[in-house]
Amino acid sequence: MTHHSSKTYETSTTDVDQTEVTTDATQDTQDIEEIQDIQDIQDIQNTPEMNHRGEEIFRGVVLNGAHGIYDVHTDGGVIRAQLRGKLKKAFKQEQAAKSTSKERVRRDKMLFDPNYARKVERMQSRNSNDAPVPTRLSVGDYVRVRRLSDGSGVIEEILPRQSALTRKDSGSSEKRTIAQTLLANLDLVVMVFAVAQPEPHFGLLDRYLAICEEAQLHALICFNKADLPHDEYVDQASNLYQGIGYSVLWTSTQTGQGIDELRTHLKDHTTLFTGPSGVGKSSLVNAIEPGMAIRTGLVSDITGKGKHTTTGSQLYPLSIGGWLADSAGIRALAALDIAPEDLANCFIEFRPYLGQCEYIDCSHINEEGCAIIRAVDEGNIDESRHRSYVKMYLGEER
Repeated sequence: MTHHSSKTYETSTTDVDQTEVTTDATQDTQDIEEIQDIQDIQDIQNTPEMNHRGEEIFRGVVLNGAHGIYDVHTDGGVIRAQLRGKLKKAFKQEQAAKSTSKERVRRDKMLFDPNYARKVERMQSRNSNDAPVPTRLSVGDYVRVRRLSDGSGVIEEILPRQSALTRKDSGSSEKRTIAQTLLANLDLVVMVFAVAQPEPHFGLLDRYLAICEEAQLHALICFNKADLPHDEYVDQASNLYQGIGYSVLWTSTQTGQGIDELRTHLKDHTTLFTGPSGVGKSSLVNAIEPGMAIRTGLVSDITGKGKHTTTGSQLYPLSIGGWLADSAGIRALAALDIAPEDLANCFIEFRPYLGQCEYIDCSHINEEGCAIIRAVDEGNIDESRHRSYVKMYLGEER
């Protein structure tokens, strides 16, 4: 049986926080005029600017960062840079600024409630032609960096983000949730599940798909080990996900099936591989870029059992063009909570029925007059997908 992707995707992206950073309203007019929307990393490849001191200013992407020092990839090579002084101070000044009670409540919700923060940012981006400007610097952010005479650099400006991937910070508690940005401007999440050995856990896949929908990230479902004998329900699930609009690819590193197509998906994009233990993520990465998974510990493990060689996020270049993203904190992503009122919209086949229920606050679990339940009964929504929704809504699916 031949399986292939049924959907062509466009670049999308998300939000991310790590080191304090924000644009300054008093920035030079010339700098403001230089800002342009960046759709992908290829757009930053250009001739450097020259300031009045004869210093080169490049556009680049942040590869990694620790203790206020960042490696920035530019056309002039990798520049190790620090934030401009006023950018480092801006966030603290913003937090310390006096505000009205209403503004303070909104600020606190933005800081401690990742669902609220993402919702506000989505609303702002929908009401404006401009992409959101980040308030903290993260790996994957596009920046303008000035190269000094000794080869080091100063990050002068953080450019608008197209997307970001966030999770709960380790300092979160039951009373408050602190959002932490893992990666900025991520294009693609490749979710790897084996067709057998181990058998795929579709409840976990549904949770991961919902998280990508919440973050507005494109998802590629990869059924690996396609050379192994497998149960018919795996083929049925593959058809189901393709039918509701997801890209699905079957791969095998033993036979080479799907590897060229996977490489095409990754080309010129920023990609994160993730999936349970033992599904062959490392083998796939090595098939795309020999030796990379071993050198970097690049694949992430949803279950938290995988080992990591890094303590933070990192981008690694692909020889075919594009980047593979690694984040040691990505293991907690599967535990990310989506606000119950937002969850139904994260199941893409539910969307045509939203707003048609008898009750405006319908949870779509067991209410009479629910359009979602009626669609399940009529066979327009798969029962297994609705079960996953119910488990996630009730907090049972992890």
